[in-house]
Amino acid sequence: MANYAMKIRVRGLKSQSEESLCKDMIRGFKEAFGEEPSQEQSKAFIGVIRHVKELSERLDNSLQDAFIVFEYALPFGNERIDLLMFGKGKEGKNTIAIFELKGWQKANEIDENLVEVDGEAQQHPELQILNYAGRLKFSHSDVKDFEMLKVVWLYNLPQKANLHFSDEVKVFYKDQVDLLADFLKNGLYSHLEEEEVDRFLSGRYEQSPKLLEVIDSEYENLKEGVYRAICAKGVGPSEDQHNLIEEIIYQLKKGEKVSYLVSGGPGSGKTYVAMLLLLRALKEGFKAVLGYRNNRLLNTIRDVLNGKERGIGSTIIQFYSTGRGSGLAEGDPQNPHFQLAIFDEAQRMTKDNIKIAMQRGDITVFFFDENQILNLEEEGTEENFKCIANSLGIKLEFRELKGVYRVKGVIEYHNFVEDLLNGKAKSLPNLPNYDIKVFDSIIDMIKALKEKVNQGYKVALVAAFTESPGDRKRPTEKTIDNLRVGYPLKSGFDRYKNIDIEIYWLMDEKRQYPQYWYGNLSNNLTHCASIYGCQGFEADYVGVIWCRDFVWRSGQWEIGSNSEDSIGNTSLKRLIKNKDKEALPLLKNRYRIFLTRGILGTYIYCEDDATMRYLKSLMRN
Repeated sequence: MANYAMKIRVRGLKSQSEESLCKDMIRGFKEAFGEEPSQEQSKAFIGVIRHVKELSERLDNSLQDAFIVFEYALPFGNERIDLLMFGKGKEGKNTIAIFELKGWQKANEIDENLVEVDGEAQQHPELQILNYAGRLKFSHSDVKDFEMLKVVWLYNLPQKANLHFSDEVKVFYKDQVDLLADFLKNGLYSHLEEEEVDRFLSGRYEQSPKLLEVIDSEYENLKEGVYRAICAKGVGPSEDQHNLIEEIIYQLKKGEKVSYLVSGGPGSGKTYVAMLLLLRALKEGFKAVLGYRNNRLLNTIRDVLNGKERGIGSTIIQFYSTGRGSGLAEGDPQNPHFQLAIFDEAQRMTKDNIKIAMQRGDITVFFFDENQILNLEEEGTEENFKCIANSLGIKLEFRELKGVYRVKGVIEYHNFVEDLLNGKAKSLPNLPNYDIKVFDSIIDMIKALKEKVNQGYKVALVAAFTESPGDRKRPTEKTIDNLRVGYPLKSGFDRYKNIDIEIYWLMDEKRQYPQYWYGNLSNNLTHCASIYGCQGFEADYVGVIWCRDFVWRSGQWEIGSNSEDSIGNTSLKRLIKNKDKEALPLLKNRYRIFLTRGILGTYIYCEDDATMRYLKSLMRN
């Protein structure tokens, strides 16, 4: 099966109609990627074909046999390059022009990372093209034989647009097709034989020596940057964290084949250790990769790594589950194969994911916490890991991260959270180093968090996905679907009717989440993260909006009324709607995560009055 939508010679573009080419492109897309292109994609294809066809008519005879490839999927991942053009450079070197195509008619640069298009923040096209080039450089088996030309073509955008590009990228605007054609004629002197083109297109995922060189030279900076991305305070690894990393590195050097199952509660440093282990293994020269399910966390850490050199993050960090067979725990378990494959948030895996993941590396490491399972579809339990390892004949080693390194309340606070969620809490213990408060009003909680911001602390807001569903089509706009605290709410809940405050969901995983947790967006207190967007993250003080999905009634926790997980997995929505008792442990797991994000303190505001009274009765103040 091809990993691109269409391959065609320049002369073929000239000789066919736009309609015929579009049909071929849509058919090829479906065959290559197993799904119909969206209506938006199909519309974009029409514009792309029209302009690339016009470009082909400006190229001279030396390039009429050159191949152009549309929608090329990078090896082992979900990213696709809009357009590739193959040829030979001035000295006969194989050369590939990589295109990022945009049909924008208006665009304003927000900063070096973001561009506003139709009221929506989108990634700057320079970052996209540099990331693609980096991915190829660091992970494509045959890219070493190619020079790369990096091109951004804004074919509907006037040159006067407020966008800035570095000298590393060539950018062309509306009515500059002749300039683009001249650039290609100067960079591609002749066509490349189809055999060599096909060799590139069938290239495998293969971590290059260049990747290992960058990791080695930037190791300390990368380690520091990653840790700052996932927490507010940097500390070195503890003894048990250090010993686990060293044990696995030793096994790698011995050439052992084994799977590690590493358990740890909230704040035990699972994500931190997973990242340190990955970087350390790469620094030692091993072929290693890290898999995540949480795309909010993945995109934030990728963003940090890519800050050192574009493409690194996307090369060494992958989704383990995509639903399209291209994840680290999907597809052929031996292609690609690693010396070390690490999986964080492994409790969220299905049995099929576990089976494939255990075969992905000589050594595989699974970090998991059964108490953070969020939906029925998630099957990453100790029992399932044992059964699958036994069926595959794989040796399974068990380790535990016992420390509590996030909250300053240490084990006493974690014990209180467990007692609270199990309905056994009597009163809050004395916690001289941890600040926990329950507020009567959302305004008071926001005011208290703003005071912490003024004192130089990092704060954040989290909430369950209730009351409003989130707007996937307009993720950054202030729509009613994106409004979580304010009036009116999509659910009709009118608690905030006379309160002048608006708090919106974070909906854009690639842009908003890195700014929220790694930047300063969270300190604005205008947005909140859902359960899917706060796992693995933390801040000094976290405000928890305790929702109506999990309430205290008659001395016990119950499933709330008029509440459901609006955009979560369908299983939890169904369970909550039917008041199924299986929803309770899943809800407890969610609130366990919410209540353990704050390093120095947790502030709580309840949308259910009875639950608020119960929580306040446990406080010492």
